[in-house]
Amino acid sequence: MELADLLIDRENLHETSGFRSDTHYHVAEILGAAGQHNYLFTSSVQGSLDALRHQYDLKYWPTPCEFLEELAANAAAAESEASDLLTAAGTDGKRPSSADFVHALYAGIEENSARNFGRLPRDFTLSDASLASLMNCALNLDVDDMVDGPYIKRLRQRERERKRAS
Repeated sequence: MELADLLIDRENLHETSGFRSDTHYHVAEILGAAGQHNYLFTSSVQGSLDALRHQYDLKYWPTPCEFLEELAANAAAAESEASDLLTAAGTDGKRPSSADFVHALYAGIEENSARNFGRLPRDFTLSDASLASLMNCALNLDVDDMVDGPYIKRLRQRERERKRAS
């Protein structure tokens, strides 16, 4: 919003004084400059955008300030959330912990099981010791931080108790 306010000030300066600046004044011009290093934009979109820009007078287009105000309002109202089960499982905890990895791995196994049209067999399971080894390798844990089968078993038990309580 601060940038939009500065653009309003610049526009007022251009309209009410003898000063001008060599800056963007058209939203299509900004899009063209932003997309100049994007081959797909320059080869497929740029020509049509330029034609539209010249077909309609400036009064038909939002100003750069209005464009930025919309971006700011959209960003202010945005709420981030996990877009898939794996991410949700791995970030569900109140604070980061190694349990997040276990939750995410179980969600990944479930998501990729034959029950969900995945490639893992329906009855695929990992022992607590196997899961601990996988976790130690995947997270590249130091010797002092490595986990074992009983640790995983305790995690699973806590998870079951948490689910019963809720």
